[in-house]
Amino acid sequence: MKLIESIKNQTGSNGEKGWPVSVRDRIGFPHNNELRVTTANFAVTFLWTMRDAVLPYLDKENLAIAANFYTPAGLEGMVRNLLANPHIRFIILMGEEYASKKGCDTKTELTSANAIRLFFEKGINEERKIPGFETAVHFDNNIPTELINKARKNVELIDLNKTMPNAPLKEKIEEANKIMKTKREKPFMNEPVTFDYEKQEETQPYEGGPILVHGSNIPDSWIKMIHSINTYGRKNLMNANTDRWVKEINDMTVVIHDSQNMDLTINPFLVPLTEEKINAYKAEILSPLLPEGKAYTYGNKLRAYVAPANPIKELVNTEEYRDYEFGKGSWIDANVKYLNEDFAEVNQIKDIIDVLKRDVYSKACVAITWHVQDELMRKHKSSPCLVFLQAIVQDEKLNLTVFFRSHDMTQGWPENAYGCAAIQKEIADNIGIEPGVLTIMSGSAQIYSHYYEQVKEMLEKYHQYADNFNDARGNYVIRTENDKIIAKHLHPKDNSELNTYEGKTAKEVYAQIAQKGAPTSPSHLIYLGSELGKAETSIKNKTKYEQDES
Repeated sequence: MKLIESIKNQTGSNGEKGWPVSVRDRIGFPHNNELRVTTANFAVTFLWTMRDAVLPYLDKENLAIAANFYTPAGLEGMVRNLLANPHIRFIILMGEEYASKKGCDTKTELTSANAIRLFFEKGINEERKIPGFETAVHFDNNIPTELINKARKNVELIDLNKTMPNAPLKEKIEEANKIMKTKREKPFMNEPVTFDYEKQEETQPYEGGPILVHGSNIPDSWIKMIHSINTYGRKNLMNANTDRWVKEINDMTVVIHDSQNMDLTINPFLVPLTEEKINAYKAEILSPLLPEGKAYTYGNKLRAYVAPANPIKELVNTEEYRDYEFGKGSWIDANVKYLNEDFAEVNQIKDIIDVLKRDVYSKACVAITWHVQDELMRKHKSSPCLVFLQAIVQDEKLNLTVFFRSHDMTQGWPENAYGCAAIQKEIADNIGIEPGVLTIMSGSAQIYSHYYEQVKEMLEKYHQYADNFNDARGNYVIRTENDKIIAKHLHPKDNSELNTYEGKTAKEVYAQIAQKGAPTSPSHLIYLGSELGKAETSIKNKTKYEQDES
């Protein structure tokens, strides 16, 4: 009982007494408001499977903790909780291995399940890394290596996905309950231990609100976006009852100019993406099917959106329906599947395609995932992060804008971006035009604290300054004449003259440029200021000015 009391009296990372001591608000069992510490020997992770498909059916007598396990970075929190409760001697692993794939993957897949397997099989190396997951997992330096290894050696992983690869979830849960009834072990330490967290650098001040990033392809855009959040993100909590600190930008906006570029030569993601994993995610977001054990998928929400049937039926029987869209035809329910008298499924993506075929410049091509009546009840769990998307044709290309209410920018954003690009291509192909820009807006764009060190290492490797004067808003040709600075603003495509600015000083000229509309690239702005300064100096010194075009 002394050990139980010691566990209860620990202070967790959220500042409250009790156990679990880490990521308490993300634990499925026990509830984060419940102080439940027993001599139970088992932890259960069901990975990506919806908790409501597992928790009600688990025997709780010898169960200490049960939770999802979405990311390899969760290993640090797992180790903290194991060392803070030495009664745990077994971890049972079951459930979907990642968001878009079932079953037990090969060890080449960089999933959270395989990170757990490798941790228990091989432990950490001299650099405190897990081989194969070097960029994905970081163990806080306050946790001694010997204690990390002690937890690994004294806790047994029971991998039901490997021993029962083809069994349905129900059978795995039944097997887990049998195992929990037959195994009992003593604690592997006499006292629990907890550890402080590494102090993080403060971010730089900024004006607040949205930050806009332009990138070529998805990896390039991701690097620039992560740099912006890492540099300027405000320190914030994910919710009021959590220990999950994040760096956050509100309404982070990323514009991807070549969203269909699938080149992964530069693969900067903390868990490097593979073509197979991207294609698996694409398959899910392009499908209306809802896999077993999931509350929703974006594909299901966008392509089989459940709506009341009667209002649709009433609408299609009105006189106005016959004259719908200026008498061109009756299409209101063309993409509606009536399930019964009360409910129907709407394929919103197919409807967008059909609308654009009839009116390519329509501004009404919006698809949503939320049902207000559902989200009122589900906000405490997990409402869809992707809220809506809009397809618009401009310059004879299909642009797509997607809004996410909350976004894990390190792990979730990359796959989401490739999935959104697949939707964009689907719509564009079906109306016979090319995809344009893909814009992803994230209401709350976060980097979780357990990614800070990995992000720092990634940026040191991939975020390098490079001159970029290829400005979509045009270029500038500068010369001096009659003791004046003359700057011509040229069109980026045909070099036609857009504006001419004149002044005796650099300040006079750049004030005019700024008022009219300055370049967007920081390197171009710095270059322009530098050249205007050189031009002013040459006038003062009565020397010849030559613009640097290198």
